[in-house]
Amino acid sequence: MKRYFEKRMESFTYSMSAEGADKLATFDLVIEQGFVIDGTGQAAKKMDVGIKEGRIAALGDLSSSEAKRRLDASGLVVSPGFIDMHTHSDVVFFSDGRGESMLRQGVTTNVSGNCGSSAAPLVGPYRDQILPNVAVDMNHELEVSWNSYGEFAEALAKVPKAINIAPLIGHGTIRGAAMGFEARRPSEIELQAMRDLVRQSMEEGAFGLSSGLIFPPGMYSDTSELIEVAKVVAEFDGIYSSHIRGETNPLIQAVEEAITIGREAGVRTNISHHKAVGRDNWGKVHQSHALIAEAAQDFDLTYDMYPYTVCGGSLSQYPPPWAKDGGLTELYRRLGDPQQRARIAEGILHGGDDFPNFYRLSWEDIQIATIKTEKNAWMEGLRVSEIARRLNIEPVELVMDLMYEDQDEVQVLQHVLNDADVEFLLRQEESMIGSDGTAISPGGPTGVGKPHPRAYGAFARFLGYWVRERGVLPLEKAVHKITGKPAAKLRLQDRGLIQEGFVADITVFDPDTIRDMADFDNPHQLAVGVHWVIVNGHVTLEDGQVSSDLRGSVLRPR
Repeated sequence: MKRYFEKRMESFTYSMSAEGADKLATFDLVIEQGFVIDGTGQAAKKMDVGIKEGRIAALGDLSSSEAKRRLDASGLVVSPGFIDMHTHSDVVFFSDGRGESMLRQGVTTNVSGNCGSSAAPLVGPYRDQILPNVAVDMNHELEVSWNSYGEFAEALAKVPKAINIAPLIGHGTIRGAAMGFEARRPSEIELQAMRDLVRQSMEEGAFGLSSGLIFPPGMYSDTSELIEVAKVVAEFDGIYSSHIRGETNPLIQAVEEAITIGREAGVRTNISHHKAVGRDNWGKVHQSHALIAEAAQDFDLTYDMYPYTVCGGSLSQYPPPWAKDGGLTELYRRLGDPQQRARIAEGILHGGDDFPNFYRLSWEDIQIATIKTEKNAWMEGLRVSEIARRLNIEPVELVMDLMYEDQDEVQVLQHVLNDADVEFLLRQEESMIGSDGTAISPGGPTGVGKPHPRAYGAFARFLGYWVRERGVLPLEKAVHKITGKPAAKLRLQDRGLIQEGFVADITVFDPDTIRDMADFDNPHQLAVGVHWVIVNGHVTLEDGQVSSDLRGSVLRPR
């Protein structure tokens, strides 16, 4: 990739702008001699970046200026810090603020509260019912001291963390707060309670609303409910980000529903981890993307995706909707009843009128990722088919046994996506990158089991494998997808670009060596090729070491 720059060296200039010439003051930090890719998609320029008081103070030739510290970025790319549009880093920083899986691949901001599940607001008579079903359950030792979104944001702001967080609120969380986990339409009073919770959370600084329409209780909502709730988000110019109702057989209808919600609510919309799941559906992304591209001419519509052919989830996704009426605790109770268990098995294997077989299951494609109970920990990393053979039981019985014994602690990897589909979507104007992972650290309290390697490698894989090796996009366009484009989507008016006056969230990486190291057998491996990561003007990652001074923030849209 350096050869890529070398071939165009004659187009690079190294001179100070007229504006920068007046700023030969003492900088806190100067990043010098790097190839600046500014996040707009425009061509790289060789220049220095001067940082003062947490912001980019000057660009150009700063060789004559005074600086408390200089970083030599010769031959390296200096870009805005990467923004992960889809994470589940809701509460992990209460346990471990280092977030190395993200930091080491250049990520400076995580968007949390996705798939309809958020750590707040936790209010109302169903609060105890919500707790086991939302992101706070990722850490059983966490003391949940907050109720409202504002209280959660305040608690999170006090925790030292390496990167910034931009939280969404979950539709499933607010629906649970208003009416529990019942499979029915809300009353007008309950619907108004949802609207009120969204309005309060948006006033307190949330970036928008997410939905998870294959999970309880979001799966019990209809389109009209989602439109009404999303209208409140539109009042604040927030975003509606949706794990749509189906990524398998009903993919096209589910995309059409997301478009309808966005258009009717007048809300800026993002489709989460867009993909076509299962061999029968491979290639449908051409049709779904055509719908998205056409609708995007009328309103702000995008999607995020991860650059892998394997998706993740939990076993509780597989049973039919009726089995989860009342919440996951009701699912586990029903699994203990022989007659209902038989019905659940039928739904998992064959689907129904309201529930397609989730992945047209081939048990060879389903790999156990993480089990938190010691009894079954030996299963981590094995395919369901192999475990069933060893235990001499039917795979569907194994899956139900694990759900009953371990409840929602069993995370799985599903080898069900298509390489050509991923490449096609990465090339499109409407796509951004979201890891669907979590900011974790190997060997720390959160770095356990065999999680999807996307938590450690999504952005490094995008730039290393897909951009450098496969050539899906020019580097400048690729950087735009993970910096300027998501910043604009989030209405972060002073982040996401290398421009004077912007907050200094900056990643310095080697375009020749950046790559993901994590794989499905050994996922706790940190990405390589990132030399420095600067968060809010502070050098947070240097030579593979995370600073003990963590200055990440809880962001607000502006």
